Amino acid sequence: MWKKIQKLRKKYIDLELNQVIDYEKFSMISIVYNSTKIEGCSLSEEDTKILLENDITAKGKPLRDHLMVKDHFEAFKFIKNEAKNKRKLSIEFIKEIAHQIMKNTGGEVNTMSGSFDTSMGDLRLAQVYVDRKYFPDFKKVEPLLQQLIEYVNLKLETVQGNAILKLSADLHYNLVNIHPFGDGNGRTSRLAMNYIQLYYGEPLLKIFTEDRIEYIKALNDAEDKNDIHIFRNFICKQQIKFYEKEIEKYSRKDKGFTLMF
Repeated sequence: MWKKIQKLRKKYIDLELNQVIDYEKFSMISIVYNSTKIEGCSLSEEDTKILLENDITAKGKPLRDHLMVKDHFEAFKFIKNEAKNKRKLSIEFIKEIAHQIMKNTGGEVNTMSGSFDTSMGDLRLAQVYVDRKYFPDFKKVEPLLQQLIEYVNLKLETVQGNAILKLSADLHYNLVNIHPFGDGNGRTSRLAMNYIQLYYGEPLLKIFTEDRIEYIKALNDAEDKNDIHIFRNFICKQQIKFYEKEIEKYSRKDKGFTLMF
């Protein structure tokens, strides 16, 4: 599988899609659609494109969903700009990403331990339970983040080839399992994963919404079996799927176009 992705990556890069007008923008829009859809957003991919390109809302869809999409896209542009400057990770940087993600859909949360604002990217001050697990106690969030950041920043100096994709997967897996925020953790973690890709000028990573069940399973299985390779392999398979779809899409242009009257 990892040998296959090397071959597909080369084939994909050789297409020079970065030279195609607006290709990166449309890739970002597609990733935003898939990421927000995983979180339950009701907008279709076409709704998402029209909103982000023309600022036209989808009839009958919640305002919150539109704001979620627009915030996500702005956050994507934010990390793209920071990647150009080769900014290293920090707790402040991750909080800035979360702030962008939750800017117009977050708000103040009051707990026994104090108040925090998800729209500002504040670290949570409460215990979180989702689906089948409790995430780390909020008092452990900051030291866990610092430990993760130090690991990633050290790796940023040395990784190459498939190790870049594995580092992106590692950051995503660990960040989403620290679950540092009251909301937006999945979106923030997927953007952080793509920050590593942008940092190295690598193709962007998309987790397909139709693979949501497999995605959650890979996260859970990696934790249950204490094996990060499970999640790395899932991300590898998603990127193979992306390459294959894009290469096939590009190849269709060679079939030509026939005028119809």
